[in-house]
Amino acid sequence: MQILFYLLLFILRNHLITCVQPLFPPQIVFSGNDDEIVAIDEINQRAFITYSLNPPMKQIAYVMNHFPYAIPDSPESKYYVQLSNRSPVNLCTYGTYWAFGGSPFNYFPTHWTNENSFTIKNYINPDNNFIHSNDSSKDEDYWYTNVTCTVDSGEIYPCKEIYFQKNTDIPIRLTEVRHVAWSVIQVITNLTIITIGKPDDKYFDSIPKNWSIACRDINLGLTYNPTSAKIDLNQSVEIQVWLSTPPHRINGNDTVRIQWISKDCPDCFTYSPEQLFFSSQNFQEKQTLTITRVKKGLLISMIVPIFYGGGFDLVTPSSFPLYIQ
Repeated sequence: MQILFYLLLFILRNHLITCVQPLFPPQIVFSGNDDEIVAIDEINQRAFITYSLNPPMKQIAYVMNHFPYAIPDSPESKYYVQLSNRSPVNLCTYGTYWAFGGSPFNYFPTHWTNENSFTIKNYINPDNNFIHSNDSSKDEDYWYTNVTCTVDSGEIYPCKEIYFQKNTDIPIRLTEVRHVAWSVIQVITNLTIITIGKPDDKYFDSIPKNWSIACRDINLGLTYNPTSAKIDLNQSVEIQVWLSTPPHRINGNDTVRIQWISKDCPDCFTYSPEQLFFSSQNFQEKQTLTITRVKKGLLISMIVPIFYGGGFDLVTPSSFPLYIQ
Protein backbone atom coordinates (compact mmCIF):
# COMPACT_ATOMS: atom_id res chain seq x y z
CA MET A 1 0.00 0.00 0.00
CA GLN A 2 2.83 2.38 0.89
CA ILE A 3 4.58 1.60 -2.40
CA LEU A 4 1.38 2.39 -4.30
CA PHE A 5 1.08 5.70 -2.45
CA TYR A 6 4.61 6.78 -3.40
CA LEU A 7 4.04 5.67 -6.98
CA LEU A 8 0.92 7.84 -7.21
CA LEU A 9 2.81 10.73 -5.62
CA PHE A 10 5.60 10.37 -8.18
CA ILE A 11 3.11 10.35 -11.06
CA LEU A 12 1.31 13.40 -9.67
CA ARG A 13 4.59 15.27 -9.22
CA ASN A 14 5.62 14.61 -12.81
CA HIS A 15 2.19 15.68 -14.00
CA LEU A 16 2.47 18.99 -12.14
CA ILE A 17 5.98 19.60 -13.49
CA THR A 18 4.65 19.04 -16.98
CA CYS A 19 1.52 21.15 -16.62
CA VAL A 20 2.78 24.20 -14.73
CA GLN A 21 3.84 26.75 -17.31
CA PRO A 22 7.56 27.51 -17.03
CA LEU A 23 8.67 31.13 -17.11
CA PHE A 24 12.03 32.61 -18.01
CA PRO A 25 14.53 32.79 -15.14
CA PRO A 26 14.16 36.16 -13.35
CA GLN A 27 17.80 36.99 -14.10
CA ILE A 28 18.91 36.02 -17.58
CA VAL A 29 20.94 37.19 -20.56
CA PHE A 30 20.15 35.70 -23.96
CA SER A 31 20.65 36.42 -27.63
CA GLY A 32 18.19 36.13 -30.48
CA ASN A 33 17.80 37.25 -34.09
CA ASP A 34 19.61 40.23 -35.68
CA ASP A 35 22.46 40.14 -33.15
CA GLU A 36 19.92 40.89 -30.43
CA ILE A 37 21.10 40.63 -26.83
CA VAL A 38 18.63 40.96 -23.96
CA ALA A 39 19.60 41.23 -20.29
CA ILE A 40 16.81 41.02 -17.69
CA ASP A 41 17.23 41.50 -13.96
CA GLU A 42 13.85 41.29 -12.25
CA ILE A 43 15.43 41.28 -8.81
CA ASN A 44 17.27 44.58 -9.27
CA GLN A 45 14.66 46.02 -11.66
CA ARG A 46 16.84 46.74 -14.66
CA ALA A 47 16.90 45.54 -18.26
CA PHE A 48 18.97 46.06 -21.40
CA ILE A 49 18.52 45.31 -25.09
CA THR A 50 20.64 45.86 -28.17
CA TYR A 51 20.29 44.80 -31.78
CA SER A 52 21.57 45.75 -35.20
CA LEU A 53 19.75 48.05 -37.60
CA ASN A 54 21.20 48.97 -40.97
CA PRO A 55 24.96 48.49 -40.44
CA PRO A 56 26.76 50.13 -38.81
CA MET A 57 23.73 51.46 -36.94
CA LYS A 58 22.85 49.81 -33.64
CA GLN A 59 19.92 50.28 -31.27
CA ILE A 60 20.50 50.16 -27.51
CA ALA A 61 17.89 50.65 -24.80
CA TYR A 62 17.90 50.50 -21.03
CA VAL A 63 15.11 50.63 -18.47
CA MET A 64 15.40 50.65 -14.71
CA ASN A 65 14.32 52.19 -11.46
CA HIS A 66 16.77 54.63 -9.84
CA PHE A 67 18.43 55.37 -13.16
CA PRO A 68 22.13 56.20 -12.67
CA TYR A 69 23.51 59.71 -13.19
CA ALA A 70 20.05 61.30 -12.85
CA ILE A 71 19.82 64.85 -11.50
CA PRO A 72 19.22 64.54 -7.74
CA ASP A 73 15.62 64.98 -6.60
CA SER A 74 14.37 65.00 -10.21
CA PRO A 75 11.52 62.74 -11.40
CA GLU A 76 14.16 60.72 -13.27
CA SER A 77 15.90 59.97 -9.96
CA LYS A 78 12.68 58.65 -8.38
CA TYR A 79 10.83 56.77 -11.12
CA TYR A 80 11.49 54.29 -13.90
CA VAL A 81 13.32 55.68 -16.91
CA GLN A 82 13.65 54.09 -20.35
CA LEU A 83 16.54 55.44 -22.39
CA SER A 84 17.13 54.77 -26.08
CA ASN A 85 20.44 55.41 -27.82
CA ARG A 86 21.01 54.83 -31.51
CA SER A 87 24.67 54.75 -32.51
CA PRO A 88 26.79 55.91 -34.22
CA VAL A 89 24.40 58.84 -34.85
CA ASN A 90 23.98 59.38 -31.08
CA LEU A 91 20.22 59.78 -31.31
CA CYS A 92 19.49 59.66 -27.59
CA THR A 93 16.02 60.02 -26.05
CA TYR A 94 14.37 58.99 -22.81
CA GLY A 95 11.01 58.87 -21.08
CA THR A 96 10.14 58.86 -17.38
CA TYR A 97 7.24 56.79 -16.08
CA TRP A 98 5.29 58.96 -13.68
CA ALA A 99 2.05 60.95 -13.43
CA PHE A 100 3.16 63.47 -16.09
CA GLY A 101 5.18 61.15 -18.25
CA GLY A 102 5.48 57.73 -19.75
CA SER A 103 7.24 56.81 -22.95
CA PRO A 104 5.85 56.74 -26.49
CA PHE A 105 8.56 54.22 -27.38
CA ASN A 106 9.13 50.87 -25.70
CA TYR A 107 11.80 48.31 -26.57
CA PHE A 108 10.75 45.82 -23.91
CA PRO A 109 7.78 43.47 -23.39
CA THR A 110 4.51 45.38 -23.45
CA HIS A 111 3.19 43.72 -20.29
CA TRP A 112 5.89 45.52 -18.29
CA THR A 113 4.22 48.92 -18.71
CA ASN A 114 0.78 50.48 -18.53
CA GLU A 115 1.56 53.95 -19.91
CA ASN A 116 2.56 55.91 -16.79
CA SER A 117 4.16 53.12 -14.76
CA PHE A 118 6.71 50.41 -15.36
CA THR A 119 7.75 47.19 -13.63
CA ILE A 120 10.32 44.74 -14.92
CA LYS A 121 8.62 41.36 -14.87
CA ASN A 122 9.21 37.98 -16.42
CA TYR A 123 9.98 38.08 -20.13
CA ILE A 124 6.93 35.88 -20.72
CA ASN A 125 3.51 37.24 -19.85
CA PRO A 126 1.84 34.58 -17.66
CA ASP A 127 -1.57 36.00 -18.57
CA ASN A 128 -1.21 34.62 -22.11
CA ASN A 129 -2.65 31.26 -20.94
CA PHE A 130 -0.14 28.93 -22.52
CA ILE A 131 -1.12 25.29 -22.96
CA HIS A 132 1.34 22.42 -22.71
CA SER A 133 1.35 20.27 -25.82
CA ASN A 134 1.14 16.50 -25.62
CA ASP A 135 3.25 16.45 -28.78
CA SER A 136 6.34 17.81 -27.03
CA SER A 137 9.50 15.96 -28.00
CA LYS A 138 11.63 13.99 -25.55
CA ASP A 139 14.09 16.90 -25.32
CA GLU A 140 11.68 19.85 -25.35
CA ASP A 141 8.55 21.15 -23.68
CA TYR A 142 6.31 22.90 -26.18
CA TRP A 143 3.77 25.49 -25.05
CA TYR A 144 1.29 27.45 -27.15
CA THR A 145 -1.43 30.02 -26.56
CA ASN A 146 -5.09 29.13 -26.91
CA VAL A 147 -5.52 32.15 -29.21
CA THR A 148 -4.79 31.71 -32.92
CA CYS A 149 -3.61 34.23 -35.51
CA THR A 150 -3.80 34.19 -39.31
CA VAL A 151 -0.80 35.22 -41.41
CA ASP A 152 -1.00 36.84 -44.83
CA SER A 153 -0.53 33.52 -46.62
CA GLY A 154 -3.66 32.15 -44.94
CA GLU A 155 -2.14 29.70 -42.45
CA ILE A 156 -3.45 29.75 -38.90
CA TYR A 157 -1.00 29.41 -36.01
CA PRO A 158 -1.06 29.86 -32.25
CA CYS A 159 -0.27 33.54 -31.75
CA LYS A 160 2.66 32.64 -29.49
CA GLU A 161 4.65 29.45 -28.94
CA ILE A 162 7.52 28.71 -26.56
CA TYR A 163 9.95 25.81 -26.44
CA PHE A 164 11.92 24.96 -23.28
CA GLN A 165 14.52 22.37 -22.49
CA LYS A 166 12.68 19.39 -21.07
CA ASN A 167 11.47 19.94 -17.49
CA THR A 168 13.41 23.21 -17.09
CA ASP A 169 12.81 26.95 -17.35
CA ILE A 170 15.57 27.30 -19.95
CA PRO A 171 14.00 28.69 -23.15
CA ILE A 172 15.11 27.43 -26.56
CA ARG A 173 13.02 29.41 -29.05
CA LEU A 174 10.00 31.62 -29.42
CA THR A 175 7.48 31.69 -32.24
CA GLU A 176 5.12 34.63 -32.63
CA VAL A 177 2.76 36.03 -35.25
CA ARG A 178 3.71 39.68 -35.77
CA HIS A 179 3.04 42.69 -37.93
CA VAL A 180 6.32 43.29 -39.77
CA ALA A 181 6.29 46.32 -42.06
CA TRP A 182 3.06 45.84 -44.05
CA SER A 183 2.85 42.07 -43.56
CA VAL A 184 1.56 39.65 -40.93
CA ILE A 185 4.01 36.77 -40.65
CA GLN A 186 5.19 34.13 -38.22
CA VAL A 187 8.57 35.00 -36.71
CA ILE A 188 10.78 32.32 -35.17
CA THR A 189 13.44 33.46 -32.71
CA ASN A 190 16.10 30.94 -31.74
CA LEU A 191 17.49 31.74 -28.32
CA THR A 192 21.02 31.29 -27.08
CA ILE A 193 21.38 31.53 -23.32
CA ILE A 194 24.43 33.60 -22.41
CA THR A 195 24.06 33.54 -18.63
CA ILE A 196 21.48 32.69 -15.99
CA GLY A 197 21.87 34.74 -12.83
CA LYS A 198 22.57 38.40 -12.21
CA PRO A 199 23.50 40.06 -15.54
CA ASP A 200 27.01 41.44 -15.80
CA ASP A 201 27.25 45.17 -15.09
CA LYS A 202 28.96 45.63 -18.46
CA TYR A 203 25.54 45.74 -20.13
CA PHE A 204 24.66 48.86 -18.13
CA ASP A 205 28.08 50.52 -17.96
CA SER A 206 27.50 52.00 -21.43
CA ILE A 207 24.77 54.35 -20.14
CA PRO A 208 26.00 57.88 -20.98
CA LYS A 209 26.94 59.64 -17.76
CA ASN A 210 25.61 62.95 -19.13
CA TRP A 211 22.34 61.52 -20.45
CA SER A 212 20.18 63.81 -18.29
CA ILE A 213 21.42 66.87 -20.21
CA ALA A 214 22.63 65.31 -23.49
CA CYS A 215 19.56 63.20 -24.31
CA ARG A 216 16.13 64.51 -25.23
CA ASP A 217 13.30 64.06 -22.74
CA ILE A 218 10.58 62.75 -25.04
CA ASN A 219 7.86 63.94 -22.62
CA LEU A 220 8.73 67.63 -22.88
CA GLY A 221 6.36 69.42 -25.20
CA LEU A 222 3.57 71.91 -25.81
CA THR A 223 -0.17 71.54 -26.12
CA TYR A 224 -2.30 74.00 -28.11
CA ASN A 225 -6.00 74.67 -28.35
CA PRO A 226 -6.73 75.12 -31.19
CA THR A 227 -3.79 73.77 -33.19
CA SER A 228 -4.75 75.68 -36.34
CA ALA A 229 -6.72 78.79 -37.24
CA LYS A 230 -7.64 81.15 -40.04
CA ILE A 231 -6.57 84.77 -39.55
CA ASP A 232 -7.52 87.51 -42.00
CA LEU A 233 -5.37 90.60 -42.41
CA ASN A 234 -5.39 92.81 -39.30
CA GLN A 235 -7.38 90.17 -37.41
CA SER A 236 -6.34 88.10 -34.39
CA VAL A 237 -6.91 84.70 -32.85
CA GLU A 238 -6.35 83.46 -29.31
CA ILE A 239 -4.47 80.20 -28.75
CA GLN A 240 -4.34 78.46 -25.38
CA VAL A 241 -0.90 77.08 -24.56
CA TRP A 242 0.29 74.77 -21.78
CA LEU A 243 2.93 72.10 -21.14
CA SER A 244 2.44 68.36 -20.99
CA THR A 245 5.03 67.84 -18.24
CA PRO A 246 7.04 70.10 -15.90
CA PRO A 247 10.23 71.72 -17.21
CA HIS A 248 13.55 70.49 -15.89
CA ARG A 249 15.30 72.26 -13.04
CA ILE A 250 18.74 73.30 -14.30
CA ASN A 251 21.14 75.15 -12.02
CA GLY A 252 18.25 75.84 -9.67
CA ASN A 253 15.99 77.28 -12.40
CA ASP A 254 12.99 75.33 -13.71
CA THR A 255 11.56 78.01 -16.01
CA VAL A 256 11.19 77.67 -19.77
CA ARG A 257 10.70 80.81 -21.87
CA ILE A 258 8.88 80.38 -25.18
CA GLN A 259 8.65 82.69 -28.18
CA TRP A 260 7.15 82.00 -31.62
CA ILE A 261 8.18 82.63 -35.21
CA SER A 262 6.89 81.88 -38.69
CA LYS A 263 9.81 80.53 -40.70
CA ASP A 264 8.17 81.16 -44.08
CA CYS A 265 7.01 84.71 -43.26
CA PRO A 266 8.68 86.13 -40.13
CA ASP A 267 7.00 89.55 -40.45
CA CYS A 268 3.48 88.31 -41.19
CA PHE A 269 2.42 87.96 -37.56
CA THR A 270 2.78 89.60 -34.17
CA TYR A 271 2.46 87.79 -30.86
CA SER A 272 1.05 89.02 -27.58
CA PRO A 273 2.58 88.55 -25.16
CA GLU A 274 5.90 88.28 -26.97
CA GLN A 275 6.87 85.33 -24.78
CA LEU A 276 5.31 82.95 -22.27
CA PHE A 277 6.91 81.55 -19.13
CA PHE A 278 6.22 78.13 -17.62
CA SER A 279 7.67 76.45 -14.53
CA SER A 280 6.96 73.36 -12.46
CA GLN A 281 4.37 75.42 -10.60
CA ASN A 282 2.25 76.58 -13.55
CA PHE A 283 3.10 74.17 -16.39
CA GLN A 284 -0.49 72.90 -16.62
CA GLU A 285 -2.09 76.33 -16.44
CA LYS A 286 -3.41 77.42 -19.83
CA GLN A 287 -1.94 80.71 -20.97
CA THR A 288 -3.30 82.73 -23.87
CA LEU A 289 -1.19 83.62 -26.89
CA THR A 290 -2.77 86.17 -29.23
CA ILE A 291 -1.60 85.98 -32.85
CA THR A 292 -2.34 88.91 -35.17
CA ARG A 293 -1.82 88.89 -38.93
CA VAL A 294 -0.16 92.13 -40.11
CA LYS A 295 0.85 90.97 -43.59
CA LYS A 296 -0.43 88.52 -46.18
CA GLY A 297 1.72 85.47 -46.74
CA LEU A 298 1.45 81.88 -47.91
CA LEU A 299 -1.86 80.09 -48.04
CA ILE A 300 -0.82 78.16 -44.93
CA SER A 301 1.95 79.36 -42.61
CA MET A 302 3.62 77.23 -39.96
CA ILE A 303 4.46 78.96 -36.69
CA VAL A 304 6.94 77.17 -34.43
CA PRO A 305 8.14 77.84 -30.88
CA ILE A 306 11.58 78.96 -29.79
CA PHE A 307 12.58 77.44 -26.45
CA TYR A 308 14.93 78.81 -23.80
CA GLY A 309 15.79 76.77 -20.71
CA GLY A 310 13.91 74.16 -18.72
CA GLY A 311 15.54 71.29 -20.61
CA PHE A 312 13.70 72.26 -23.80
CA ASP A 313 16.89 73.05 -25.70
CA LEU A 314 16.89 69.57 -27.28
CA VAL A 315 13.18 69.64 -28.15
CA THR A 316 12.53 69.91 -31.89
CA PRO A 317 10.45 73.08 -32.49
CA SER A 318 8.89 71.71 -35.68
CA SER A 319 7.30 68.95 -33.60
CA PHE A 320 4.97 71.58 -32.08
CA PRO A 321 3.69 73.71 -34.96
CA LEU A 322 0.72 76.03 -35.25
CA TYR A 323 -0.86 76.18 -38.71
CA ILE A 324 -2.34 79.51 -39.77
CA GLN A 325 -4.34 80.11 -42.94
